[in-house]
Formats: sequence, C-alpha cells, structure tokens
Amino acid sequence: MSSDCSAAAPGRSPAVLEYAIPLCGFGGAFLGILSWAGGVPVDLRITAAGCVIASVVLAYLAWIRPRKDIVSLTTPIYALIFFAVPLSEPVATIVLELLYAASLTALLVRLKYRFGSAEPPGRAEAALPPVLVGYVEKLQPACACLPPAAAHCAATAFLRYTAGEYGEVRHEADEGILALDRSGCASAFVTAFEIVREQAEITEKSRPRPEWYRHFEPADEPLLARPLPVTEKGADGYDPGYDAALDNALLLLFAGAWNAVPEDRKFLRTATVCAARIIGE
Repeated sequence: MSSDCSAAAPGRSPAVLEYAIPLCGFGGAFLGILSWAGGVPVDLRITAAGCVIASVVLAYLAWIRPRKDIVSLTTPIYALIFFAVPLSEPVATIVLELLYAASLTALLVRLKYRFGSAEPPGRAEAALPPVLVGYVEKLQPACACLPPAAAHCAATAFLRYTAGEYGEVRHEADEGILALDRSGCASAFVTAFEIVREQAEITEKSRPRPEWYRHFEPADEPLLARPLPVTEKGADGYDPGYDAALDNALLLLFAGAWNAVPEDRKFLRTATVCAARIIGE
C-alpha cells in the first residue's frame, strides 16, 4: 500500500457565496456613494438591491448548515422591510446600506464560527467514492461504540499516515487507544491503532519487516474491508499479511471516524481518494 495519496480538494461553492455577501452589500452602497458624489441620479432601490441579495445569500448559507441560525435565516425579511421603500434622502439610504452590510458581514462571521461549516444537501454522501460506500455503511452499527475522542484520533491517525507524517502517528494512536475501553467491537479498533502505530515507526526508521507483527484476529474479520490472508510467506520473503494488516487497519480507522464523528468529514473528505485507492488495490 502506497502512503503517497493525493487529496481531493473540497468544493468551494460555499466560500464563493460567503465572499458575495460583503461584495453585494457594500457594493450597492459604494455605487450609491459614487452616484451621489458624481451628481448622477440613480434609483436608490438599485443600490439597496445589493443588501437584499446579500441577505438572501446569508439565509441560504444558514439553511444548508446542520445547525440553523434563526437570525441569519430571517435577514431577507428585514432587508425587504428596510429597503422596500428607500428613504427620501440619498445620504440616509446609503448610510443605512453601509450599516446593514456591516451587520450582514458580522452575522456571516458568527455563522461560520458558531454554527459549523456549510454543507450543501447531499454533499457528504456525494463525497464518498462508491467503492467505499458499502464498507462504510456496513460498519455503522459497529462504530456506535466509538467515543468521539477515539474517532477523532482515528481520523487524525489516518490522515497523518497517508500523508507520510509517520512520526506524528504514534501520538494519535496512543491517544485513540486510551480513549477506548478494549471491550466489544472496540478491541478491533485498538488493534487497528496498534498496527498503524507499529508500521508507521517501522517505515519512519526504515527498518526491515519483522518476523512477527501486529495483526487482526479471525474474530475481527467481519469488521475488515479485506479477508485475512491464508497464504504463507513466499520464497522471496514477501508476507501478504503485513500489507493486508495495514490496509485493513487504515480502512477501519477511516470508517470509524467517518461514521462516529460527522464533524470530521470535512477533513476526511480530502483523503477519500486515498481510502478508495487502498480498498480498491
């Protein structure tokens, strides 16, 4: 298994929409300032349209988040109340637009840091390659035993190993093992952490493959993506069980993190190509 896995870049449509909020809000106000300073008459409803559009965009970004922000969701209503009938004084209208645009920008910052990342409907499911879907879904009941702390360590250990950061894997694996109680299905995840930790250290220090290495037991096989090898070490010294142990360990950690901590999917999504490559080899 090659640890040099290319990360798939996440979609950027929410980020583009976030930029649109200050651009539309302040853009309309600046248009009003230019028209007023240049003595060119412009219908104030045109300049106010920027704030209305920015409000609709903010409401959309609030709607597609798992946690809903009622304040951001209702901003289009206030925009219509404020700007349906512009003030008679251009300066007063422009000042109101600037204040409203600043309020929308502040609400956007609040939305990002208090209500999580934007997640368009169906995005999480679409981000998982088809070759992984069956395995990840099969493990959903088993992953119910994973504490969030252990699942987060599983995500970090997977990402660090596949990125070639072998020296950092040990800490994540140790923390993950401490968060587990070694009972029930958790024992397989303990083994997965131990395998990844052991092989990361061997790879980092360029050690030869040992005669004995950590591996899964037959009782763990229902949770594994690949069947346990039954072949013995070949005449050339190649042991298929060594690579299979690592592949199964990495995939088990990936599935555990994906199922148990949905908040970490935004990080794991960048490594789904790598996980698909492992399960498809």
